[in-house]
Amino acid sequence: MRVEMEFLGSGTSSGIPTIGCDCWVCHSPNPRNKRLRSSILFRVGAGDDERRLLVDVTPDIRMQALRAGLTSVHGVLITHTHADHCHGLDDLRGLYWGGGRERLELFAYPESLEQLKRTFGYLFDDEYDYKGIARFNTHVFEHEAFVAAGITVTPIPVVHGNMRVAGFRIGDCAYITDTNEVPESSIARLKGVRVLILDALRRAPHPTHLSLGKALHIAEQAGVERVLFTHINHDLEHEQINAELPTWARLGYDRLRVAVEADGSIRVTEPAPSKEPPPVAF
Repeated sequence: MRVEMEFLGSGTSSGIPTIGCDCWVCHSPNPRNKRLRSSILFRVGAGDDERRLLVDVTPDIRMQALRAGLTSVHGVLITHTHADHCHGLDDLRGLYWGGGRERLELFAYPESLEQLKRTFGYLFDDEYDYKGIARFNTHVFEHEAFVAAGITVTPIPVVHGNMRVAGFRIGDCAYITDTNEVPESSIARLKGVRVLILDALRRAPHPTHLSLGKALHIAEQAGVERVLFTHINHDLEHEQINAELPTWARLGYDRLRVAVEADGSIRVTEPAPSKEPPPVAF
């Protein structure tokens, strides 16, 4: 089974560049230092059989979907309900329409679903009579593996300050964002994973996120072949940090794609150069 993870965004909650910041990373011309809020797309299978599972719905989802050429998904997985991971939920209307107006299948922890219903009540209210919104079938999970669009998904519980966050494993690939602690029981669930995308906010310790050094240690504990870091802030300049990391570890960046192919090989696909038009002069 082919499993690919595409970085829709790799940045921290403020995005990079950060509003009002004059640091050299925020002003860097290197496109790998420009980071939308963290999210990935799992692509499982290939061709007409491909299944697409979106992990988190950031405030940047419109641009992320346009960049990825994404017009429909087969499921939405929610890690947790901090604003940078779910406040793009209303913008899923485009994917709902692209999917033939069939309800989107949404999977979350019970407490995450309840929070989404409080924040976006109208999206979950079947009596709300307005056609210009997305509609959902909702599902909750706890510790056991569940099936989304025919794909077995294993939740990886992690700690983020005083809340729990769900990481996700599909086949030999796994994604974990927003954590300062990965319990031993969750390290065990990562055994056999070959490619891991993992939170690594900055060099210095942080109360609710992994530092770069701690993230490397967790990847070593899990025994993964490749780790790519995400949820990166402006303390980490892409080229400088990569020059310091071991060959099996790298900073992720927007639009990068990494896959474990059906034949077992690991394939990394870099994005094509941006074709964005030049700014219009007034």
